Amino acid sequence: MQPIDKILRNYQSMIVSGAIILFCVIALIFAVIPSVQKIQEMFVQVSDIAAEAEGLQKKLNVLNALDEQTLRFQLASVLTAVPGDRSFPSLFETVEGVAARTGVVVQQMGLSGGTTLATPSAAKLSAADRKLGARTVPFSVTVNGSISAVQEFITLAPNVRRLLRIRTFAIAFPPDERPLTVSIEMDAFYEPLPTSLGTAKTILPELTAADNEIIERLGNMELITQSAEALPEPFIGQIKPNPFVP
Repeated sequence: MQPIDKILRNYQSMIVSGAIILFCVIALIFAVIPSVQKIQEMFVQVSDIAAEAEGLQKKLNVLNALDEQTLRFQLASVLTAVPGDRSFPSLFETVEGVAARTGVVVQQMGLSGGTTLATPSAAKLSAADRKLGARTVPFSVTVNGSISAVQEFITLAPNVRRLLRIRTFAIAFPPDERPLTVSIEMDAFYEPLPTSLGTAKTILPELTAADNEIIERLGNMELITQSAEALPEPFIGQIKPNPFVP
């Protein structure tokens, strides 16, 4: 049997070659493969960014085809009908304006139904409100006037641009020719404006013919109040400084 040292001398070159091959395999596992995986991840991120850029370009094309002045005019008309908050000043001013227009006297007016001065975003929608697609401010008003004046008030109130809804009313008939006293439970509508633009994948909604018809009808309704609703500032979202950072 050959001694071990002679065997090692005979296979020294093979041992060195095997060690080099083993080192290369280890280097491939711990260095090259993670780099390949990182490159693959970067390609996926680039693909996502390209898809997002394509979606944004489509939205930009749609927005460029719209007339900003027309949209702002339509938004102003809608906000006078359904404000972005409870807008108590315009509500009270509208009721007073309708009363003055019809010749009745407002004896009493107040919020009802547990309405508070909390922020609109904190208010929870009831089932009826969700069905309507808007929030409501319940309030009550007591007016005094002749039969014809009261009738005109009840007719005009739901047909002004600050949208109001009559839920119930009670009439007290005096024994003589004195004016009538009517207690009316009403609702005013409001809907907070959205605070985000969504993602690039979100489909940009377009106004339908029915939407334009509703906006036109609102614009043609009489505006009793003179309080103008301020248009919101343009909101373009936050721009990421590094598109590769989620």
